Amino acid sequence: MVDPLLNQPRDLIGDIHAQQRRKLFRRVALGVALFVVLLLIAVALKFLADRRDRDTCLSDATEGFALGTSAELASVATELEGCITTHPDDPLLIGALALTRAQLLAEFGEFEVETRDAVAALDGLEAPVHDGELARVMLDLDDGELAAARERLPAVESMDDSRSIAPNHEVWVGGMLAIADPEADLDKAIDTIAATLPEDSSISIRRLLATLHMHAGDPSAALAQLDDARSRSQTHLGLAADEALYNALLRQKLAGVADVADQLLGDDFELAQRDRAHALLARGVVRVQSGEIEAGMKLVDQAWAALPGWDKLSRTLALEMAMEASDGERARTWIDEAGLRASESEIYEAWVKLVEGDVMAALADLAKLPQEHPRVALLQGLALVEQNRFAEAQPWLERADKLIPGRVDVEVARARVEVHTGDTEAARRKLEALAEEEPFAPRAWTGLGEANLAVAYRDVEADGANANPGNKSAKAKPDAGALREARRAFKQATERERMPAEAYLHLAELTDAKRREDPKLVPEVLELLAKAVAANPKLPRYAEREALYLAELSFRAPAIAKLEVVLELPGTSAKVPLALAELALDQIEFDERDALPEAFDAWLEEAKERGAPARELDVLAARALLERDQPKDALAKLEPLLNANEKDIEVRVYVVSAHMDLRDRDTALATVKRGLGILDNERKGRIYFEWANIMSRGGKRRPAANYANSGWKKLSSQPDTSVAELLIYAAEAIRLLNRDKQPKPAASIGRDVTGLVPFHSDAWVIRANAEIRTNRGSDAKASAEKAVELDENNPRAHEVLGQVWLRFGRKDRAKDSFERALELGEGTPAEKDYKKSLNGLGTL
Repeated sequence: MVDPLLNQPRDLIGDIHAQQRRKLFRRVALGVALFVVLLLIAVALKFLADRRDRDTCLSDATEGFALGTSAELASVATELEGCITTHPDDPLLIGALALTRAQLLAEFGEFEVETRDAVAALDGLEAPVHDGELARVMLDLDDGELAAARERLPAVESMDDSRSIAPNHEVWVGGMLAIADPEADLDKAIDTIAATLPEDSSISIRRLLATLHMHAGDPSAALAQLDDARSRSQTHLGLAADEALYNALLRQKLAGVADVADQLLGDDFELAQRDRAHALLARGVVRVQSGEIEAGMKLVDQAWAALPGWDKLSRTLALEMAMEASDGERARTWIDEAGLRASESEIYEAWVKLVEGDVMAALADLAKLPQEHPRVALLQGLALVEQNRFAEAQPWLERADKLIPGRVDVEVARARVEVHTGDTEAARRKLEALAEEEPFAPRAWTGLGEANLAVAYRDVEADGANANPGNKSAKAKPDAGALREARRAFKQATERERMPAEAYLHLAELTDAKRREDPKLVPEVLELLAKAVAANPKLPRYAEREALYLAELSFRAPAIAKLEVVLELPGTSAKVPLALAELALDQIEFDERDALPEAFDAWLEEAKERGAPARELDVLAARALLERDQPKDALAKLEPLLNANEKDIEVRVYVVSAHMDLRDRDTALATVKRGLGILDNERKGRIYFEWANIMSRGGKRRPAANYANSGWKKLSSQPDTSVAELLIYAAEAIRLLNRDKQPKPAASIGRDVTGLVPFHSDAWVIRANAEIRTNRGSDAKASAEKAVELDENNPRAHEVLGQVWLRFGRKDRAKDSFERALELGEGTPAEKDYKKSLNGLGTL
């Protein structure tokens, strides 16, 4: 069968058109394909160019990040922001920007708002990136959210960091967390970071390693690491600020510290916030050490406001400056803010107590703290020196010097210990050098004064140890030149030291040493002692010395008032209750009380518990028994003492009194004559008075007066006669002389006693009474007015002034004086005499 289609004629024109259509289709298809290929090539090239541009951004960021300066990091951040504008959705660039900003904030304290914005932008990413997540950890670190930071960090460490601009930076963050955590193992952190150094060229990791060494208490390693970092980055201003800070912390090269800090704080450099804080703190330290306390603490305050919570090193240095400025209130505030570990906080709390002068409380606190801690050793040593417990302080100071080398306060303290326990001359040379090089170092001038005192009395002490009793002319005297140097040093201390209580005390003692030559110096001594107490009211020994000095001067009422307060303070000596007991007995002799106070026996018991010498306790107990009309019991205590030492004048006097109370005149007289036979002539004064008393009670007025006059001459020329004895025996001698109608020698004794104790109201009362008997009214009036001027609360002064006014016919003025005497003397044995004087005017 034939196919009809095959037998139809061909349409050539149609074939040609069809062929042309097929060619055209192929051409169009080929063009389209070519276009697609070219388009794909263009897209690929654009992708590659974008990737290359992004990689260039990341590479540049990596290089800039490694340089580590705040300026470089700020430049990196700016460039990354430009890159993100070109590549707005690139997660690596967004993460890199967040990390760079976080580094600027965590290390330098810069761009906080920008950092938070950069970290917030991470929330828009489809998947987390290493740098971004590390930035979150760093923000937690800077916010003090240490638990959150530690929780995030392991996840970051497990992420791919091959595209990170800081591939080793989680180690840096781990090191920072170790610094911020008071309980962290710093040695482990140091080892971890040191192991990464060969593969990490960043300056930030080397800076951190230096900081860790410093926090761990290894300043030599810290400074060596800092030198290495500076050699790699000469323009890194933060490293220069760190070097100034570390040297300030070590109190070394302070002139260089000041120079570097001044340059950094000048107009030529733009410091990051936290680097500026380090420079301010370093400069503040130099100013405080130079005695510019107010200016120095102003800089320290500025630094504190910019120091992050993790920067314990800087914060503790600021704390130390507050304490060296004796600003306990500020120090306590900063301790609360510093975020220290518990033991460190307790150490600094004890340190605050020490700088405030509460040495006893500081020692009590330190005893409870880890004794192996370097600062515990430091503070124990310094506190013991403040208490003058030099031998105990020595081992603590030696340990502190090994553990915290180079501290000038330790150098000074060790030299002060050497003054009292070793080579005095070598210690003086050391302290001279320290005072010259570090004129505001704590206690440098006080120590120099103590050294000069020790040198001044060295020959005197040696002479005393080898004394020949028969060769009085050979007795050495203190070195006058060394004494002058000591006084000069103590005065320097009062001008330079922040709590110069010890210097004031030494100046008081030096001034009092001249009292016998110039009794008018007593007010100056009292003023210096008051300044010592005011300079450190928390260390009881200054208040104790002031109170005992008042007792020594027989200022009975004020002395008792102060001694009763001091008695309750910790660490005071047995001298306090002994002085209270003795003053109570003296008050009976001065007609200021008619019986011993209820607390008397308790005072003796307290003195015994505090280690008072048995002889002093027995004498006071015997005196009390005499006042209580128990002479036999008194003798039972006194006679063994006299048998043990027949030249004990005080005991012999009270033995005589006991025999007289027993009406055993013969034994009393024999005891007196025995004393006159064995005692040195110049020390027989009190025995002559006992002889006078025996004569007087036997009705022999003339011998009694003459013996009393002889006794006064000896007592008044005896250097160690107490003020109370001078007052009591002057009054007794004048009474016996007037009784024998010898007013002129009595008046002479009145002048003597005011010459010896011109500072005491009672002396002028005694003189006024003597002058009244010689009809020297004007002189008596001047003496009585002087007595009132010296002690407005002395009833006897008002009474004698009333007698003078009566002599002048001024009954109105006499009445005022007698009324005042009666008011002040109410309840005393002399009250009846004041009433009698007032009644004599016809007013009662």
